[in-house]
Amino acid sequence: MRKVYLSFLGLGQFDRETGEYRYRPAVYELNGRKSKVTRFVQAAEMEILDGGGFDLVLVAATRKSRDAHFENLKAEMETHGAAPKVLILEEEMDSKGQWQWFEKLLCRIEPGDRLTVDLTHGFRAIPIVFSTAINFLQKARNIGLEAVYYGVFEKIKDLGHAPIIDMKDFYLINEWADAVGRLVEDADARKMAEVAEKTADFQAGELNDDKVIGTFEDLTDAIRNVDVNNIAQKADCAVRLIRKKEKSASATGKILLNLVIDKFVGLAAGAPTNKKYDKTYFLVQIEIIRLLLEHKLFMQAYTVMREFIASVAMIPFEKEGMNNDRRKKRRVRYGEIFFQMYQYAEPKWDFGQRDELRLGMMPFYDLLKSNGIGSIFAEFSGKLAKYRNGFDHAWTARSGAEKDIEKFGKDCLNKLEAAMALMIDADVFDGLE
Repeated sequence: MRKVYLSFLGLGQFDRETGEYRYRPAVYELNGRKSKVTRFVQAAEMEILDGGGFDLVLVAATRKSRDAHFENLKAEMETHGAAPKVLILEEEMDSKGQWQWFEKLLCRIEPGDRLTVDLTHGFRAIPIVFSTAINFLQKARNIGLEAVYYGVFEKIKDLGHAPIIDMKDFYLINEWADAVGRLVEDADARKMAEVAEKTADFQAGELNDDKVIGTFEDLTDAIRNVDVNNIAQKADCAVRLIRKKEKSASATGKILLNLVIDKFVGLAAGAPTNKKYDKTYFLVQIEIIRLLLEHKLFMQAYTVMREFIASVAMIPFEKEGMNNDRRKKRRVRYGEIFFQMYQYAEPKWDFGQRDELRLGMMPFYDLLKSNGIGSIFAEFSGKLAKYRNGFDHAWTARSGAEKDIEKFGKDCLNKLEAAMALMIDADVFDGLE
């Protein structure tokens, strides 16, 4: 893991009397320490930061700025232990030229480097190009951004010296955006916790909060672990907390918070207040399936879709009344048989000693059949079971995963929504509200 220092060298101001470009001398201050008088902010930083501690000191310059200043800059930096190398950037400003700047910078940075940057003399559009490069390097090469310095020369009149400010925290906004993106697209809250550890409290403070991050982690763990009976409650808890934070959020925070709300509000809106297999329960299951498919968590989505059909068997028992203990036992006994009644065509039914349980469910099965609901379940349950078993066994019983997993998953969701609409129209849930 190398310590790398990167700065940019422009031409400075043109001196009409000498006909040369120059930088004016100044005393610079960083971290409470002042430098000797120098024309170069880079030399001041090498003095204060111990230039000998860097494994690579790189100065990006055009040929003109190199010829005008690099030898003098190099001599000053060497007195503080640094051994600067020059990186020539061409002066072309078109898209091709900007891309060449970008790639020349990338080629000198290795995976895991700890990067300190000075943008004080960044010429033309180089700060824009490099800001993009930082974001890319953090993702593609896992670099650590130690500091992004800027020497405020104009403050000399007020302070008697030029302060060097660190703009690193501003670059963390890219990581916050990435963290929220992972949360809403991949149901992954780990990046948020990682970014929070290295972010100042004032930045994205609405998200940089242990309670908020813990709530998101609980929710995403429930989603990935297919904890279907608790996802809605956890989503409701997360959305309530976010709405509370939103009231006093910064402009940046509101944008990020609204992304999260838009993603999870569908789950939270239907959060059931009981453990019943009622209409709310099944509507929430549909939202969970939709979310899992959007996140491409297909194994989890297929699990919930199978659970949806099996759980329909519990509706008549709910009308009789059950406590949670009996609810769990009946779900295990009856749910699997009920799913198999749709997985296999009726002539192929063979439940053996469990046929008595099947007979007890026939009145409800016939009710669903008469309302067109059973035929929808029967249409895809066999293939659904086949694919779910494929996930269970890592597709080792086949030549590989099926090619239409995503498409078939979406088709199943559409059919479940159609079945749900018919169940509501047929008053299947009557008496459970």
